[in-house]
Amino acid sequence: MGEVAVQLKIMPNGPDVDLKGLSSRITSQVAPYGRLYSCEVQPIAFGLKALMLTVIVEDKEGGTEALEASISEINEVESVQAGAVTRML
Repeated sequence: MGEVAVQLKIMPNGPDVDLKGLSSRITSQVAPYGRLYSCEVQPIAFGLKALMLTVIVEDKEGGTEALEASISEINEVESVQAGAVTRML
């Protein structure tokens, strides 16, 4: 099987969440499912920011569902949304 790059948009509970601390907790959650390629902060509105992660996972059925569920269990995470999925060459 090949690998795919998945972009995840992670919304924190509020604008006062420490995004650096949150990203380190998320990085530890990613390890069992794949590897973190990049993590960026994206401004949304009214001081709220999202974490945009690109994670490399195996190309298999339901490949991101377990990862999304694992990240959403973190207290400071409001939602996790998978965006673009690109096959790695």
